[in-house]
Amino acid sequence: MKQFNVLAVTLGVLISASLIGINCQATDEVPFRGNNRPPTAVPGECWCLFTIPATYRTISEQHMVSPASCSFEVIPAVYGTRTETVCVSKESKRRIEIPATFTTENYQKRVKEATCTSETIPAEFETRTEQVVCRPESKRRIEIPAEFTTESYQKQVKGETCRSETIPAVYEERQETVMVRKASERKVRVPATFSTEEYQVCVSSARNEWQKVDCKEVAAGSNVKEVKGECWCLIAIPAVSETRTRQVCATKETCAVECIPAEYKTVSRRVCVTPASTTKIAIPAVYETRTRQVCAKPASCTFETIPAEYKTIEKQVCVKKESKRRIEIPAVYETRTRQVCGTPASCTYETIPAQFKTVEKRVCESRESKRQISIPAVYETRTREVCDVGEHKVWRKVDCTAPVNQ
Repeated sequence: MKQFNVLAVTLGVLISASLIGINCQATDEVPFRGNNRPPTAVPGECWCLFTIPATYRTISEQHMVSPASCSFEVIPAVYGTRTETVCVSKESKRRIEIPATFTTENYQKRVKEATCTSETIPAEFETRTEQVVCRPESKRRIEIPAEFTTESYQKQVKGETCRSETIPAVYEERQETVMVRKASERKVRVPATFSTEEYQVCVSSARNEWQKVDCKEVAAGSNVKEVKGECWCLIAIPAVSETRTRQVCATKETCAVECIPAEYKTVSRRVCVTPASTTKIAIPAVYETRTRQVCAKPASCTFETIPAEYKTIEKQVCVKKESKRRIEIPAVYETRTRQVCGTPASCTYETIPAQFKTVEKRVCESRESKRQISIPAVYETRTREVCDVGEHKVWRKVDCTAPVNQ
């Protein structure tokens, strides 16, 4: 479809170029988009709007009358008879009991346990003499009194003190210079200065403007029609400027600093030459002589030893303690008989074989199924008119005289 559109546009351009009139001749072509003028135009060119009719062609198409489908054929199942062996009773086992066997044997049975008895051996004593303390050795305390002497000593009756005496301050009159007001600064405003200058102002900038022109009829072919009143020329309009004046700041506004000196004056005042003070006068302590008893030898004591008193006594002393002797009594046994198991009871198993029989049954050899039968689609040929290139408008550059801008 795109190839047919390009071919139609190219054919239309060739036909239009061959049918150029005497007064105006089309040399270029731009598609028409809305109300916009040709974007590639330059000042001094003239463009006219032309209508190009649509072109059609006949094509043949295959249309499906009925779509492809399918049907299904049912194939019945096939059955057959088969024989097989079936187990009537499973293989089993029967238990056979085997009794135990016994023998007679002799053994020793303990009738009385082994024991023991004890025999007592009496203790042995003898008579002995020994010295016994009737009263133990002791000591008696004897007190010795303390010895004293008389001595003299100094006793402080009144402690050492002091007396304070005040000395008054000494003053005199003196002259001195005092600052009344500190040095300061003051800001003074210096106004700005201005001058007049000229400058250029653009009243209207340079631009391109489309202006309608009365172009004579252009011969563009039998089917191509010119749109009346749609011939335009792009005119270049130069910029317009004018001279104006304005005030310009030559010197900016500033501030100057003015210094104000400090002010002083002389005053008299009373000055302390020597400050008031205090002096201390010492008063000695007062003592008197007194007597007292002093311990020359402290009190003490001494001890007198009193010897111990003894007496002789007789007493029984154990030479050998009472003891016991252990006598063993052996155990008593007798012979008895008993039954002993020679072979314990057990069991064995007898195998009973399984029993089978032959039976007949019906078996499905092939299951029921379906076979698909395909039915092809049916088509028919139809013809119709197809638009290769629709009706459209184009801008064409023509050699017309452009109006002169006054």
